[in-house]
Amino acid sequence: MHHHTRICINLRAYKNNLKKIASLLSPACRLCVVLKADAYGHGLKQLAPAAHAAGVDAIAIADNEEAEIVRQLGIPCSLIRLRPSIPEEVEESLGWGVQEIVGSLDQAVSLSELGQKKHSPIPVHLAMDVGIGRMGFSYSHQKDQIARVRQLPGLRIVGVMTHFPCADEEELSVSKEQWSRFNQEVECMKPILPEDIVIHIANSAAILRMPESHHHMVRLGIASYGLSPSPVVSMDPDIQPVMSVVTQIMQIRDVAKGSAIGYGMTYRLDRDSRIAVLPIGYANGYLRAFSNKTDVLIRGTRCPVVGRISMNMTTVDVGRIPDVQPGDDAVLLGSQGAQCVSADELARCAGTINYEIACLLGNINREYRITIEH
Repeated sequence: MHHHTRICINLRAYKNNLKKIASLLSPACRLCVVLKADAYGHGLKQLAPAAHAAGVDAIAIADNEEAEIVRQLGIPCSLIRLRPSIPEEVEESLGWGVQEIVGSLDQAVSLSELGQKKHSPIPVHLAMDVGIGRMGFSYSHQKDQIARVRQLPGLRIVGVMTHFPCADEEELSVSKEQWSRFNQEVECMKPILPEDIVIHIANSAAILRMPESHHHMVRLGIASYGLSPSPVVSMDPDIQPVMSVVTQIMQIRDVAKGSAIGYGMTYRLDRDSRIAVLPIGYANGYLRAFSNKTDVLIRGTRCPVVGRISMNMTTVDVGRIPDVQPGDDAVLLGSQGAQCVSADELARCAGTINYEIACLLGNINREYRITIEH
């Protein structure tokens, strides 16, 4: 089956990103790569083997489907689920050795009962809430509750963790205060924790900006894909985007000055021009919010998206490109020649973040072929 749109995943760039970021860590610090959400839209089946080959210590997932894929690929490294779980899904995943995140006493009790039932303690990381509010033991109750969790016979505590809510913000004072408080709380609880406990807090932003927060392990997500956690987080120029999205021109029409383009007639040509039709739209993750705001790259030239993006079609003004033809490549995300359309640029157009752009466009993986560049 022929598909006109393809996701290109540069495995060489991915491995290089891992190597570059790993060089920022101490030799004793473990590296956990976050591959949940189909590796942020980049393709779990392709990136998990690359991560394992690069020597990562752990892989973070969210769902049982992801855990099963990693194990079916024969990858033996630790698996950590980065969200709360319920006993039914934990029971299903027992054979895959998934380490669970526990952030409440009720959840801990439920998982302990399952561990006792199966005669196999469930490995868990204790989550502490430093301010994100979505998961974790709160400071006011955590010492007492964690002491009770420590006594549950169906659990095996392997880690203590938290998650920075603001490490990608310009001002780091809040994150530094949260890191300090987390350290104090962990220190107070050390007498009731296993001696070999793994402490981890740093996400991509903290890895790059707060080396003091690396502890025993870091959780590397968005930066591994060559995308910055936010506009205020500086990235080494050697860290490169892993994903590009390329489609083909389906049709080119000569259109007269003054003609309207697309639903709602939101764009009118100020000159005679040529309009190319691309076979992609918001059903494929190319957001309607990009309408009249972004460009695509054709023959190394930026060409504006004109008119509203439809469900399966996008219109582009190619009037300034001589000899453009149906079948020519159109880069929606990535580089062509000296030009680049970045995930950050698309995110600004849509009023969102580059994480969402990658995840949405990555859904094309399930419809179109993936080109892997080694």
